[in-house]
Amino acid sequence: MPEPIVSVVIPLYNARDVIRETIESVFAQTYHDYEIVVVDDGSTDGSGDVLRLYGDRIRSIQQPNGGVAQARNRGIAAARGRYIALLDHDDLWAPDKLAKQVEVLDTQPAVGMVVTDVAHMDRAGRPLHQFGPAYQPQHEFARVFVQGFVPTPSATLIRRSVLEAVGGFDEQFNSAGMDDHELWTRIAAATTIAGISEALTQHRNREIKPAEIALGHRPLLIKKLMARFSQEPVKRLYLQREMAFYLADQGKYLLKGGQRREGRSALLQGLKLSLGEGRSLKAAWRCASRFVRSL
Repeated sequence: MPEPIVSVVIPLYNARDVIRETIESVFAQTYHDYEIVVVDDGSTDGSGDVLRLYGDRIRSIQQPNGGVAQARNRGIAAARGRYIALLDHDDLWAPDKLAKQVEVLDTQPAVGMVVTDVAHMDRAGRPLHQFGPAYQPQHEFARVFVQGFVPTPSATLIRRSVLEAVGGFDEQFNSAGMDDHELWTRIAAATTIAGISEALTQHRNREIKPAEIALGHRPLLIKKLMARFSQEPVKRLYLQREMAFYLADQGKYLLKGGQRREGRSALLQGLKLSLGEGRSLKAAWRCASRFVRSL
């Protein structure tokens, strides 16, 4: 079969209740030169039964549960299109989403990734009337590392050649969260990012990550970015401040769990860092106030 222009890569894990709606939003696109690659990451809720209903209209890959980064990479490796469109298993697209993004990549060779704005939905798919612009230069991480953009994976269309040059998602991030942040920094360092100021992507606020997952991913992201950007003063300062804020939150989490010695140690480390290289009175106050309350 001829290769499609776009490969839609959907990582799937226990989303039987929403995956049909997500896939149908792809079938509703006004742009038709695409394939759909769904990677079932070890679902146990019968999601695979839903996929079988589509027959050869989609390409379905089964794998043991390995996390969303691994599932995305598996789908990207199997994709045949020159452009990769990421779509999370519970998000939706407006009918003209692909058409408008493909036009940008087709007409602007210097652009390696194009992002849309995002409309947020609740768990049931009802609009929350909250919109997230893809371009947010006031967001410090975005301004310093991602050309001012804050991409949601489902809102992106990326040239395959860019992903081949920078590599895929880092599988050390074994649950959703910050694996995309890390990838965006590599893409931003390698190519130009463009935005479409329309909410062509609908993001479902369906899952609340346990605190330990979010806390575990923050120092991993900081460590990886520090290894790459430690010689750049602005980026190094940002990362040192973020580590101080992380230590403040880690200390609070440990104290709440009854680990007083470990929690207070984290707070003291954060206080030292924030008053030193991190240069953040806000982080220092957060660490100090939490330490005092622990006495």
